[in-house]
Amino acid sequence: MPEGIVTFWPPNAVVVSALILSPLRHWWLLILAGITAEFAADIGHFPLWQIAGFALVNAGEASLVAAILRWRYRDRGYQLFTVRVALTLGTVFLFIATPLAALGGAALYQAGDPDVAFWSFWRLWWFGDAIGLLIVTPALLVWFGEALPRGLFTSRRATELGLFSLLFLAGCGLIFFAPPEWPLWNKSPVLLLPLLVWAALRFGLHGATASVLILGFSAAAGTTSGLGPFFDGASQAESVIRVQDYLLTAVILALSLGTSFRQWSWAISDLQHERAKLEQRVTERTRELNQQKQEAEQQALTDALTGLNNRRAFFQYAHNIHDQARRYDRGYSVMILDIDNFKQVNDRFGHASGDIAIRHVAEAIRAISRAADVPGRIGGEEFAICLPATSLDEGAILADRLRLSICDLGVPLEGSTLHMTVSVGIAQYRPDDATFEEILKRADNALYMAKSQGRNRLVILGE
Repeated sequence: MPEGIVTFWPPNAVVVSALILSPLRHWWLLILAGITAEFAADIGHFPLWQIAGFALVNAGEASLVAAILRWRYRDRGYQLFTVRVALTLGTVFLFIATPLAALGGAALYQAGDPDVAFWSFWRLWWFGDAIGLLIVTPALLVWFGEALPRGLFTSRRATELGLFSLLFLAGCGLIFFAPPEWPLWNKSPVLLLPLLVWAALRFGLHGATASVLILGFSAAAGTTSGLGPFFDGASQAESVIRVQDYLLTAVILALSLGTSFRQWSWAISDLQHERAKLEQRVTERTRELNQQKQEAEQQALTDALTGLNNRRAFFQYAHNIHDQARRYDRGYSVMILDIDNFKQVNDRFGHASGDIAIRHVAEAIRAISRAADVPGRIGGEEFAICLPATSLDEGAILADRLRLSICDLGVPLEGSTLHMTVSVGIAQYRPDDATFEEILKRADNALYMAKSQGRNRLVILGE
């Protein structure tokens, strides 16, 4: 303003932002640039000694702010503008750096003009510096220190952004540059505050800080020109105080909403991410449990020595085959085989060798069984095979082929070769068989007959 009073002082904010975003080795260049800007702004308004004093005061203020923030965040540098950062900046700007700098500025100003009221000028300097820092520094940090948020310029959001910009710029123009003779509502800058809320909630801190920046420069320019709601014949100092009070309210509103909404959005995103991770873990754990359950069920139905169905599984599947046969009038056959003289194998070679012999017999059974057949180990050296949709003659062919294949086996045991034989009994389902156990009993009787007739033979028990 003509008296040398400023509504707010942006150069300090620019220097502070640059210091925060830059490494320490560049600080002296940035401080030198700030001093140069001070001389350029004040030349012609103040004598050189006062300009030099103001420049040193502002350079000291900017260095103090940046040093405090560097110390506060342990030299990690600027990361993101959060509620914590906003509170730290607000505290340092309003209550530490600027009040101290205002003491020096007011003293220099009074030294050049003894008629100046020291504390009145101190207050103007304090708020002018603080508001400049609060308006400009967050905007520079957010716009130059962070990436633009995703989705800000999508077609739908761009339309909303265009409408907001039109309303906000028109509102700033109508309110802050309104001549005194315009209607009273033009003197209500509070009407722009809802637009700041809109900017903070819909466009994030980028929208909020940019809107406050435009608001601040518009209010300062209008008041300096003697227009708008803050200049109504009062002195320039009083007009500036009114603008400063208004801008302080606006910037606190915008930054509070912008940072709070940002961290709320982050919290929601983190919760969604954690929920997705939890759901994934639950899915994976459920899959593991189902797999373990299937493995346990399989183990419960599998003979550990041979890998064939155990007695429980064999009878379970055989009962199903029997039920299907009764329901749909389908025939099936059952064979039982037993290793001949197996006790002698255990007595001569030991039980471990006996287990090897049993496994070889199981391999022979597995090799000859068809996909629909149900083989199983139902006793120590006793096996059974349920043959669905198989006549007695077809079953007998399979049974004798199995018997001969086992005869041809040579099982190496302790330096010698063991040759085994099996006795086989086979029987066929009859419509009057109420249970599977009835046909199994006939097959077992056939096996007993094979043993009685000299072993290593097949006995067929027909109708």
